Amino acid sequence: MKHTFTITLVALLLAPLVAAASDGYLNAGVGCVDITPTEPVLLAGSPTPKKSSSVSTRLYVRALVLSAGGQKVAIVTLDTLKYPVDHAVKARQQIEKTAGIPASNVIICSSHTHRGPLWSYYKDQLVTPIAEAVAIAARDLTPCRLGTSKGKAEGVSECRRVIKDGKAWNRWQLAPEEADKYPAEGPADPEFDVLAVIGKDGRYKGVVYNFACHAANTRDLSVSADYPGDVQQYVQKHLGYEVPTFFLTGACGDVNPIYSVRRKLFGEKLGEEIMRCLGQLEFISNPVLGVECREMAMPGREHPELKEAEIALKWPKQREHYKKTFNDMKQREKPNYPYFFTGIRIGDDFAIVTNPDELFCEIGMSIKKQSPFKHTMVVEQTNGAHGYVPTAKAFEGGSYETWFGEHSYLTTRACEIIEKESLDILNHLKHAE
Repeated sequence: MKHTFTITLVALLLAPLVAAASDGYLNAGVGCVDITPTEPVLLAGSPTPKKSSSVSTRLYVRALVLSAGGQKVAIVTLDTLKYPVDHAVKARQQIEKTAGIPASNVIICSSHTHRGPLWSYYKDQLVTPIAEAVAIAARDLTPCRLGTSKGKAEGVSECRRVIKDGKAWNRWQLAPEEADKYPAEGPADPEFDVLAVIGKDGRYKGVVYNFACHAANTRDLSVSADYPGDVQQYVQKHLGYEVPTFFLTGACGDVNPIYSVRRKLFGEKLGEEIMRCLGQLEFISNPVLGVECREMAMPGREHPELKEAEIALKWPKQREHYKKTFNDMKQREKPNYPYFFTGIRIGDDFAIVTNPDELFCEIGMSIKKQSPFKHTMVVEQTNGAHGYVPTAKAFEGGSYETWFGEHSYLTTRACEIIEKESLDILNHLKHAE
């Protein structure tokens, strides 16, 4: 049976704003605000949150502001599990007021760390520290060159869904001896892109990278930025000075760290590959800036139902939890939801395109493959948090990412809509003058 849906375009910037830089330089600034809790907190990221007992790596709001030809963009990374649409709207509006950067030119990306508090722990839900980080970055603008490179980190991530008897199971829903017995449902993406910001003194001012794996490598009760925190420590140690690393979360709704490898290996392997990338940068000779922001209404789930029998089979200890999340979401259910896409073009061969979901890896890989840019960062958990977007194949397989509730409530065709809109944005940016 085919479902019908309606997309309402609330706002669409059809003609991307493009501004030129000169002499291969544009102005760039960075700002960081520490948001590490000073007391034990509930660690978000599981159905049964536990309290922290220590701090492993610190949590930050990081901001990178780029400016060329009167155009400014802000790239913000946030060490927290997720950041809802309404708070992202407030933060972007505050940035427009205090830093003069249009709200449409701001992206706020959550790292999705499972070892920190939710936004609700913080005073004013993080709006102030986000705006402060951008204001610091805006005051820090200096001429910089930008360089790009491609990396690959294999052996650290895997599709967490496997097919057993024709149905999808998450690896942790199986006995340990079964977890690696069955074929993975989808791919994991080891490839990633790097964008380096370098001042006239030759020192790195910031390093941006985009990797498709859940930030869920820390297994103890410490507050942690997870592997992005380990990566920053590795990069700074090998550069010999402090430099913020901006982790933009890749399409990893169904991809987790390989838990059988030691935790530090992830930071070491990814950090080592980033260092290799920094040694072979291709500099952007004409770093024009282009931005396109679209707001639409994304349809909700068709005919939501409680998958009680499947929950009882696959995750019996969480039956009550998933009953509650189903009932809670039914109370809040809407025909559609406010939804933001943003595209940022830097030069002729580099672009970022964002969505506010936990996008399955195969969708992100498809967008990258079809992108007209040599370097494309597909960035999820940005300017909102609308839960999982599985592929059509994943809905057939089932398992918890597809169960209607707090973390899965958009239309089953969301993957098609996101891929189409993302590619349309990238093509508009590529051909803008």
